[in-house]
Amino acid sequence: MARAIIHNSDYESMDETKAAIDRYFAERNAFFLANPRRAGRIIWGKEATPSRFSASNNCKSAKYQYFGL
Repeated sequence: MARAIIHNSDYESMDETKAAIDRYFAERNAFFLANPRRAGRIIWGKEATPSRFSASNNCKSAKYQYFGL
């Protein structure tokens, strides 16, 4: 989004910038609704190792972990 909207731009006001961001998302969503395709189709199934869940391999920051409180 930054490259598509903000970089190399010179908006007169914050309202113009917000309108450009809203327009970008509306156009992007309309395109993907008109042209649906599965995301990641090129890389799916080519993982180096089989996927499996492991609770010990939680890479989230402790700040965002839910401890069931």
